[in-house]
Amino acid sequence: MGVDNFSYGSDLIGFVKAESSYGTAVKPAAVDAFRASSITLGAPVGREFPNDVRQTRSRIERTTARTPVQPWSAEGILRPSGTAGTAPDINLILKQAFGTETVAGGSSVTYSLKKDMTDLSMDVYRSNTDLGEGVTGAVVQNLAFNWTGDSYITWSASGVGKDYIQTGNTLANGAGSSATALIVDDADFFTTYSVLSVGSTDDVQVTAVNYSTNTLTIASSSWSDNDVVKPYFPSPTLAGDPLFGTQGSLSLDNGSTTITSLGGSVSVSTGIDLLNTEFGGSSATDVIVPAYREVTGSIDFLVRKDEANLFTEFRRKVQKDVVITLGTDSGKRLKINCNKTEFDPSQRDSPESDMLRYTANFVALASSSGDDEISIVFD
Repeated sequence: MGVDNFSYGSDLIGFVKAESSYGTAVKPAAVDAFRASSITLGAPVGREFPNDVRQTRSRIERTTARTPVQPWSAEGILRPSGTAGTAPDINLILKQAFGTETVAGGSSVTYSLKKDMTDLSMDVYRSNTDLGEGVTGAVVQNLAFNWTGDSYITWSASGVGKDYIQTGNTLANGAGSSATALIVDDADFFTTYSVLSVGSTDDVQVTAVNYSTNTLTIASSSWSDNDVVKPYFPSPTLAGDPLFGTQGSLSLDNGSTTITSLGGSVSVSTGIDLLNTEFGGSSATDVIVPAYREVTGSIDFLVRKDEANLFTEFRRKVQKDVVITLGTDSGKRLKINCNKTEFDPSQRDSPESDMLRYTANFVALASSSGDDEISIVFD
């Protein structure tokens, strides 16, 4: 019987780890794991055609240029931790998007905005058992929550990073004792910052790769000839049950008005980017905040006779404080608070055999002090 030579999506698990120095990867721990429906990590390479080649219309040369930023994205089902005052598995992604995490033990975990986000970066990893990938120096550019009454409540996040990491599966070519130069059959399975299992030794990080000699530079370790060299990720520590759209509510005016809706979404565009034009650098060198933050969303409303006044209020741009509660039980609930929210209602839809409805897109505005247009609370 042949050996299964494929990697499968069913093995997917993600990890995120905060960096202490921009672009320097940190090995993930068990508590850094998160569940996801999908994780994508881009791996573009900078190559350019020089334009000083003449006497032919053919392309005859392509040279190394600046490494583009590395795109990443992830999405999954929203899972509060199940314990009030304990952050969810995606806590670092949320902190990177908002800026501040405040934990009140036994009570709540709040994510609120801050102006200066340049000190925030992380490593995003994806494990599919025999294939590991990652992006260093990553930032969150977009974060969204989506819900309907007949499906799971979901989250999604995306952004860009500095450098790409790959960790594959090969064999050691020769033994080593307390050595730092690991020769393998094929070094193209690895990059700098790969995290390995080498024989019986786990959690070994690669600090340099020589592709000409198939040599990986690692911390002092020992191994035998033909030992398997493969990706290492810790066994994940995960908690929380998935939230379904049957659990939750929507209220306006600081909770004084409860509204019936079919579903909706909230999105935060953080305005964060990477500096990738600095002279002397081959890839991104720092986190920058060149753009405004934008908090937007939409709500799908049913048309009820006693709520028809809302449509006029929305058109008059009466600002509303919106509270979207996803989940109902303590420890299994997320509240999204959007302040000074302006709605832009669409035309009412009148289907032949269904209730009237309309969609209202919205934007949440901050107070004069700023950085308070949205906050989220797990309680």
